[in-house]
Amino acid sequence: MADDSAPAPHGRMRELDFFLGEWEAPGVFHETPFGPRKEIDMRTEGADDHRGWWITLRTTELPTPHNPTPLTARYVWGYEPETDEFVADWFDSNGGRARQRSRGWVGDRLEFVGTMTVNGRTVPLRDTFTRRGPDAYHHVGAVDLGSGWLPVDEEDAVRKSGRS
Repeated sequence: MADDSAPAPHGRMRELDFFLGEWEAPGVFHETPFGPRKEIDMRTEGADDHRGWWITLRTTELPTPHNPTPLTARYVWGYEPETDEFVADWFDSNGGRARQRSRGWVGDRLEFVGTMTVNGRTVPLRDTFTRRGPDAYHHVGAVDLGSGWLPVDEEDAVRKSGRS
């Protein structure tokens, strides 16, 4: 007799539950070859999707005098048991996209490394999240344009609602 129950996501997906909920994440885009420095006021919503197989993070920058053309992005995180790695894909409102991988949390630090493609150019990308308690984290996004890691964006996020 066949088992009619749906398959369950891998238990390691629960390691990403920290990001579920609503977050306020003010920060800065640093001056880079991509553009000038600008302060950002960002909101992030993390949700458990597709019966727990994926976590989706939606980021929305708010329009401000410092940021008249705010960015939005969608991150989709999952787990690949064959490689024992978390996988991440993201897409943004400037046409950028990325594919990254992570071994998971090391202490309070989670690092995704891969590549980002924007305007036809693909570069190494690293996103580092550092927990600062049950309801806060620091994020740094960095690229390598050939001379080492260059910080692009940086935010300090505080949970407004959801899991903690």
